[in-house]
Amino acid sequence: MTREQQRVVLFLSLFLCFLFFLTPSPFHWGEPIRPQSEKNLLAKASPEEEIKIEVDGSVNRRGTYGISRGATVKEIIEKSGGLSGNLSLPPDILLLGIEKSCRLNVATGGEGEGKVMIEPLTPQKMKVLSVAIDINTASLEELDTLPGIGPKTAQSIIEHRETYGKLTTPEDLLQVQGIGPKKLAAILPHITAQPRP
Repeated sequence: MTREQQRVVLFLSLFLCFLFFLTPSPFHWGEPIRPQSEKNLLAKASPEEEIKIEVDGSVNRRGTYGISRGATVKEIIEKSGGLSGNLSLPPDILLLGIEKSCRLNVATGGEGEGKVMIEPLTPQKMKVLSVAIDINTASLEELDTLPGIGPKTAQSIIEHRETYGKLTTPEDLLQVQGIGPKKLAAILPHITAQPRP
């Protein structure tokens, strides 16, 4: 190889290295490469967006289902296998969106008409189902089920809410008398702060 050819090869090598380091990488180093479909699945439902619905009554598969916040009664009934028997529900009930974990009971009415009763989950049931308690709407009994929170601190949270308005993040609980960093760390996995409608 002549000296001129060596210079051309060296120049091209340097130029290609320069381009390699200046071109942004389509992925981040150290991050596992996932197929596009898996990335979409991971981005779909975060724990904050999922709620638990206990479905009972005249449905084909009674049980507790995790659904996305805002799902309609129709979607929940379809997830539980549909209505049993020849029941029908009014369209306005089927289109009702559910925003909070609850118990949905489908009862039989007269002449094939069904009715839906939506009830809040008991604090004990919420604990068993690992449902995060919304600190902006939780009752004293619900707050009392949190680790390290007794009736007195639960009442302080409610009074703070009523005086200063909603808590925008769970960390806002540090403003409540009786809650310090250790207590907050213990209850963080069990709470959420959903914005009020």
